[in-house]
Amino acid sequence: MSGPVDPSTSTARAGLGVGDTGDGVDLVAPLTLASVRAYADLPSVDEAMEGRNSYRRYGGGNPQRLEEAMIELETVPGRAAPVARVTSSGQAALLLATTLLVTPSRSRMVVLRPCYGGTESLLAGPLGNLGVKVTTVDVPAGGGVDHGAIVAAALGPDVAAVVTEVITNPLIGVVDMPAVAAAAHQSGAACIVDSTFTPPFLFQPFAHGADLVIHSLTKYLSGHSDVIGGVLLIDAANPAGDWLDAHSRLLGCTLSPFDSWLALRGLRTAGLRMERGSQNAAALASFLAERPEIAAVHYPGMRGPQDAALAQRLLPRGTGAMLSIDLRGGGGAADAFIRGLNGIRLAPSLGDVATTVSYPASTSHRALSPQQRAALGITDGLVRISVGIEHIDDLKAEFDAALVAASAG
Repeated sequence: MSGPVDPSTSTARAGLGVGDTGDGVDLVAPLTLASVRAYADLPSVDEAMEGRNSYRRYGGGNPQRLEEAMIELETVPGRAAPVARVTSSGQAALLLATTLLVTPSRSRMVVLRPCYGGTESLLAGPLGNLGVKVTTVDVPAGGGVDHGAIVAAALGPDVAAVVTEVITNPLIGVVDMPAVAAAAHQSGAACIVDSTFTPPFLFQPFAHGADLVIHSLTKYLSGHSDVIGGVLLIDAANPAGDWLDAHSRLLGCTLSPFDSWLALRGLRTAGLRMERGSQNAAALASFLAERPEIAAVHYPGMRGPQDAALAQRLLPRGTGAMLSIDLRGGGGAADAFIRGLNGIRLAPSLGDVATTVSYPASTSHRALSPQQRAALGITDGLVRISVGIEHIDDLKAEFDAALVAASAG
């Protein structure tokens, strides 16, 4: 097929062989488990060491096939392809990105909040011990705030990068990512985008000014709760891409062959899963917004006209499969609600093919004090919902029963 194809088409065919011989080739990519290869002589091993297949830590074989699929998904039409490395987790992808950007003269990272709790904890904790400094910028829940301006106020010549999500975790607000990237660039800093909630079927950060893009493969791209992995992609014009291979080899954070094989398998249905999950989430958000047991529904475009316009501008193909609800009655109501769910499970992650819920106060944001969570708008009544592909009528019925249970105490 000539010309660009839809991302769902690319993923459905990811890693497939082409049967161009008499016996054909495996339709599914083979799994290669060897940790090292043997060579006949010194010239052969010397040449092989420049590639990626000689030693598993270098990330050849199955990881490389997965990277090729992710590169295709994140390549903006008419632009050069980014470079990529798959990593042992989303956190490892952020670690790898930080090592590429932080220098003695630019040792500060600016983080937009609310965001995944592990982002700030990694940068301020283990990496803070090594000299990385962190400045947080809180994005107000309501509209009417210039995201680029509030980021610009925190920048300076010592900032290596601004780290942002497109849809915030766990309050599911939309960030004006292009404005954030523009502010970062004016200060000479890079823009790192965690696009886990917005896979390439919905949003391509490189088209909007991102320099580095991170995904947790654990979530929607793999989609079956059987993989831990991440990926870091770097825009072709950014010099950090020149060092990606060397840093990845030295840090040893490469994704395993089996996890790469599983992630590639899950990726092939990700387009369909994301489409159905987004449709379900939109319908569920409207349904839950009418319930008196709920004080607020957090979902892109539901915070007023400006929020709706931003969501439409950045996410015209869908606003994702995540939403959060704030239950009246706080933690007690949240516990009763979760206990009242029948087929929907409580889990400290997201992105499964089936709907799950999580409780940020004790999972993704447990490292924050109650006061810190309250300042960000993460209440004791907040429940985050990762919407799956089930029939929407069944989801509404299950949530209805759980809300009745929550109101009963």
